[in-house]
Order: sequence, then structure tokens, then C-alpha cells
Amino acid sequence: MTGLTVLIFWWATFEGCLLHVAGLLPQVSQEGFLRPYRNYADVTLFHYYVPTEVTRATFEFAAFMDSPNCATKDVYIYLQHGSYPVMSADNSTFPLGMCTKRSSMFQIVLKATYQPQDTTVFPVYDPLPGSWFAAAYLPDWDQHVQQEGIGHKCQYSLGSIALWTQISNVETIPLATTTRLRSEERFTYFKFYIPSGVWEFELKVNECRFKSRSHFTGSQLAANNSDKTQKINVAYKTGASGSDVCVQSIFLRSKALPTFKGSNQSGILYENPNSSYVHIENLPETDSYYYLLITANTKVSYNVSVIVRECPMRILGKNFVQHFAGVTVAANMKDQALRLNNTSLEKQAEEPSSFDCPCVPIFRLTRIKHAQDFSDTFLLEGKEWFTTWLALNDTRPVGASFEILPFVDIGGTLSISLHLDDLLFNAAAEEIHVFACVRKSRPPEAICCTFDSANISSCCQDDLTLHISSKNVTSKDDTLLIPFPEPDAWFISFTTMCFLEGKKVPCYVEEVLVSLDVRTQPCVLTKQSSPGSPIYPCGQYGLCQEVHKGQFFYTACHCIGGYRGWACSDDSEATPKSLLIATTLLLTLSNLFFIPAIVLAVRRKMFTHVLVYFATMISSTLYHACDQDLYGYCLTRYQVLQFCDFFCSILAFWITLISLAKSHPKYDSVLYMLGAVVIAIGVEYNRTGLMVFIVPFCLGIGIPISVWTYRSIQSKTFLTPTLSALLLFIPGVLLGGAGLILFAFVETEDNYRYTHSAWHVIIALSLVYLLPKQRLKKETFSSIGTSDRNNTAELAAVSDYQAEPSSSPVFFITSDLDHLVEDSVR
Repeated sequence: MTGLTVLIFWWATFEGCLLHVAGLLPQVSQEGFLRPYRNYADVTLFHYYVPTEVTRATFEFAAFMDSPNCATKDVYIYLQHGSYPVMSADNSTFPLGMCTKRSSMFQIVLKATYQPQDTTVFPVYDPLPGSWFAAAYLPDWDQHVQQEGIGHKCQYSLGSIALWTQISNVETIPLATTTRLRSEERFTYFKFYIPSGVWEFELKVNECRFKSRSHFTGSQLAANNSDKTQKINVAYKTGASGSDVCVQSIFLRSKALPTFKGSNQSGILYENPNSSYVHIENLPETDSYYYLLITANTKVSYNVSVIVRECPMRILGKNFVQHFAGVTVAANMKDQALRLNNTSLEKQAEEPSSFDCPCVPIFRLTRIKHAQDFSDTFLLEGKEWFTTWLALNDTRPVGASFEILPFVDIGGTLSISLHLDDLLFNAAAEEIHVFACVRKSRPPEAICCTFDSANISSCCQDDLTLHISSKNVTSKDDTLLIPFPEPDAWFISFTTMCFLEGKKVPCYVEEVLVSLDVRTQPCVLTKQSSPGSPIYPCGQYGLCQEVHKGQFFYTACHCIGGYRGWACSDDSEATPKSLLIATTLLLTLSNLFFIPAIVLAVRRKMFTHVLVYFATMISSTLYHACDQDLYGYCLTRYQVLQFCDFFCSILAFWITLISLAKSHPKYDSVLYMLGAVVIAIGVEYNRTGLMVFIVPFCLGIGIPISVWTYRSIQSKTFLTPTLSALLLFIPGVLLGGAGLILFAFVETEDNYRYTHSAWHVIIALSLVYLLPKQRLKKETFSSIGTSDRNNTAELAAVSDYQAEPSSSPVFFITSDLDHLVEDSVR
């Protein structure tokens, strides 16, 4: 039974009755395997789509491990609305200018067990509708570098189920009219639609009347809102005059149902026809529904009216530019800056208006699509061309808007940059300051603020402020980065002010040219410390990688050299450069210990071994030089170098084992080619698996043993190696065994630089002891094999052969030599 099956079983067992009664609709996500977090590519993503008008969304999680012998691990889950969660999983710092504030994000921690008895239930009350993403991971630890097939490698997985309770038949309130409504239950929801172009609206609730004096019972309250029974105990109140409260509280929220807070709210209505609740919403979210929650202790009725006021300059496209702006086409982009016609704007402002917030123009930016993913730009559209320059003045603020699309844009980074024209530094004595505020879903409140620097800063949301000035060269640029931006309409407001000796004064310069650069980009583009240096994704110590998780696609930085963070800019745990250089030298220069085996093979005229040993030394050196974080060099593609390293290393042991058999030369070439084919197929199939090592080694060891067995049976004598051969063979075997133990059971990610370098040294030295002495010369074999040989020649051949000292670890006697020995004994 898989982890997801167990999760579904427990959910069906404990939630089945609730599903039948409340009509919950489950959404089951596939089980995902968990990995230790090193960068955002390691997270496991789950996606849920929450419908509208949901009072409670319940997310259930259960983490599993595939063996009871595995260590229990904490599982971290970040749940976020709209886009992928933005978090610092390794406690690294974010780059300067990066905003990590999210509309709705939650953190969940649970433990992975072999057979969980309970699931972790996380409810979200009145969630925002649309996409929700969960990113899950395991904390990083020093893992054992284990070949596939050696022992059991623990696997952790996560299963998830989502279900929700949805309200049906929410009554819609028409605009620009008064509607008589009633509350038949403790909580009553209404909604009204705010179209595009609305600058503010006024909500009024008045003329409340009791329909019944009996209070709702506790069972009725629980039935009407089972999730909030304890919260609504504060509903039993009386008014200040001793009379019952007609309408206890009113809540308003855009896009999602309001959350009942259970506290005394301002605007409480009593049974008084003259009393009313009035709320004015400046700069509302348009093209969306607003939801109204009215709470009452008894059945009541009341009048509700929603009056909207439009702004003719709310969202301005090309038509507004043609009427209110002049664009001059020139070679210089600054000459194409979008300029406002102040006369037209002042005339528009003089018209009678009851706005609490002055109406200002908001320009819609045009998306320019590029070939590379997450590389779109947003430009201002003039009469004849696009431009990034905007001409501002201190008479009124202006705004800009653009759209971030779901799935298409959320996997990159939204970059908003401002640049003040260099010519303004000597244009006037006063300091020119431009404040920009960024806000999602609705225009920033800074548009409604008075022109004062303190108020501008307070009107901007935290971490969503841009400020450039002519005070000095370093203050003329400012950038705001928003990773994995939430899909919605985004707004930017611009306010221009001038200061002289710390006091606000009218700007002497009629036009303040500001370059607005809005774009989506992969990863995080950062500049190097040196002036004029180029901009790199993920900086000098990171690589930008594109990650695909099923249908989801995003970019993330892969940091090197111990650097961490979204832009690989956190050096708190960076590996010292001296240690990085030492690592590169250890893993590459340790291959020089193959030289003794190469020299010995040359002296014994075993040129096939010379070629393979030399290729092993070179391929391992080039592969580990390419595999380094910072101080490395890749002669060719990484996969090619890795294949050559694995292939040559295993082939070196194969030909060494074959040479131990001392078989006839005409069989050696066949055995060498057999090993090369088998090893090449195995390395290409799975170069990190255990079988690619086991199969060649077992075959290689089996061949000398088979030859030894055959010769022993043929000679009817148990053949044993000499003492000198054993003294050479045993150290070689011990070194090879120690290297295998070191490679398979001791090597971890932290000590890799030391243990793997030691593996190179040990294995290279073991070849010196295992490499056999060159076999008999060809003429000796031919003389032994002739049918018309005489005893004298035979004895001479035997004496010549035995007089030659052997350094072979295993000494095998051929069948022809066995007959010679028997004849001499007789």
C-alpha cells in the first residue's frame, strides 16, 4: 500500500460522514517524493484550485518513509495562494531590494513516519479563490554517498488531500440603487461587482428593522457556521441604550468571503431609522466581486446601497495618450518620453467632483513578448512608438499598470527599476525626489496622500517603495525585485517633489524625466561589485536553471562554493577559496598515483595495460576538474567526461583481472573486447548503479578462477601459488578491498574531497601489486606445443621457464608444463 493510498484510506475513514453531510468536494493530489533542500529545484509542488465563496478549505497532509529502519525526518510545507511559495528554507538572506511579502502564505511542519495513524489537518478560513501551491521539502543533512544497490536508500514521500465547504446562492446587490435585504440566519453574505474604471464606491446600510425578537439558538449558530461556533459567542450583546443590536457587525472584503473576527466593530447599527453604516472605499479592486458579511442576533431587514464613482482617467490606453499627451518621435528615447498636457489635466481637475481621492491618470503598460521564457518587458505606448521614459512634474501624481499572468509569469522574477535622467543633477539647485509605490490588485494609497515625503513613505506598503533623487550619483537608481509574483493587475504610482535645504519647494524643472523598466526575468539578475561589470543571473556563484514540475515551470538558482539564497548572494556558509582550490587539486592530482602502474606496465611490455591505465588517469583528472564548483575547467561536456571516467576505471580493473589468468594470447583480445562492450553498455545504462561494478568484477574474477580450476583438474593436482606471489597478491587485494569499503560505506558529501582522493590513491597503488609479470615468450609456447619435441628440449624449456623469477600474485602452470614435470619426475 503506497503512502497516498494510506492517506486516502484514513481520510475516507474519518471524513466519510462529514463528506456525506456537508457536501465536501475532495481534490486528491498525486503523491510526491521528498528531497533534501539545497535549492528551489528540490521542492515538491502540489497544486489546488479553490473555487469562489468558500468558507473553509481544509488541506490534509501525511508524510511517509518506505522502511521502519529509516530515520524520522521533519517535513516542511509552505502553502501559498496565487504563486509558488517564497521562503528561505535554509535560513539564508534575501538580496537587497527583494520583496517577499505574500497575500496568503502558511507554514506547516510534520514528521515522516512509516505508518502514520493520523494526518495533519490545516484549515484555511475564507480562502482567496483560485490556485494554491504547496512546496514541501526535507531539511538538508550530510548524506552518505551510496551507490545504488548497496543497502537500502530511504525514500520519503508526501500525500495530500484538499476539501472545502462552499456557500451557495450568495445574493447579488445591484449598483446605484437601494435594495431592501433581510438576514434570516446568523451570518448573511452578499456580493456586488465593481467594474473597471471605478475610482471609489460608497457602501451604505441603514433603516434596520427587527423581523423577530427571538435570538438564534446555539444549534442554529452551529448549523449555519459550524467552523466558527466558538468565535460567535460574542454575538449575544445589547446596545448602549439597553436595546438589542439590530445589526451587530459588518465586514467587507474583495474577491473572497469576509472573515468574522468576533469582536465589537465600529458602525454597529441599532433599531433606529436614522442611524446608518457608511463606508467609502477609495481605489477599489476592479473587475472583481466585493463580499459583504452582515451578522445579527435575530431576523432583521435593512436597506443596502452601493454608489460607484468613476474616473475618466482611471485606466488609460492609447486613446488617452492621443488626447492628453504629446509624443515626439526622435532618435533619442528621452525625446520620446510620455509627457502630460498640464492644461488638459487642470481642466479635467476643475470639473465638479465629490472624490475624496483626486483623479489621476494611470497608464497601461504594453507587454512585449520575447523568445526566452520569463523575459517579457512592459513599455509605455505613445502615438507612434514605445518608450521607457516618463515625463513627471510636481503638480500631480501619475500611475502605471500592467498584468502578471498565471502560470506564464509566476515562475520568474518581476523586476521594477527607476532611473533618473543624468541631466537633472545640474539642472536646478533643489534636490529632485521621485517616490514610486507598487501595489497588487489596486492603485497605491500614495495617490491619495498629500505631497509630503513622510506621508508618501507611510502610504506605501512595506518593501514596495522605490525612491530616486538627484542628491548624489548613487541615489539616481532603485530596483525592486518580486520573486514568483502573484498573478493579478499591478499598479505603480509616481510622486515628484523638490526640496531645498530640507524644505519642500516647487520644482524649478518643468519636466522630470524618469526611465521606468518593468520586466520579468529568469532567476535574479545581479551586478558584480566592480563598476561597469555585466549583470549575471544568480551572480558569480550561481547558475540559473529551468525547473519543470509536471505542468509547472519556474527558474531557480543553483549555488556553488557554499553560497546560498535566491541570488546566491549569502556567503555566511561559503567555502573558503583556499579550500576550493585544495579540493580541485586533491581530486585531480591524486590521479598521478596511476603513474607507478603505468611505468611497471611499460617495463613489462604490457602496452594494452599502459594505454588503459593512462586513459583512466587522464579521464578521471578531466572529469574531476570539470566537477568542481568554482575552480574547475571542462574540456568537453560533463556527461562525456563522466562516462569516460567510469568506463576507463572499470576497464582498468577488467584487463588487470584478465591478465591474472595467464590465458593464451589468442584469447586475451576476445576477453578484452568482451569487457569493453559489457562495461560500455552498463555505464551508459546506469553509471551510478551497483550492477555496473558487480557484473564486470564478477566476470573478471571468474575467468582466472575458471582457468585455475581447469588446469588443476587437467593436472589432477591442486595448484598453489608461490610464497612470493602471495606476498604481492595479498597487499593488492587488501588495498582494493579497503578502497571499495572507503568508496561504498565511508564516503559522505562533506568528506568527499578527502575520501574520494584517497580512493584514487588506493586503487592506483593496488594495480601495482595486482599487475602480473609478463607471460612466457611466444617462442617458448610454440616450442612446448610442437608434437615432435624431445625430452632435452622439453627439460630446457622447463629450466628456462623456472629460472625466470615471477612477481605474479597467482602463478598458474599450463597443461604442457605439467606433462614435462611428470616426465622429469619419472
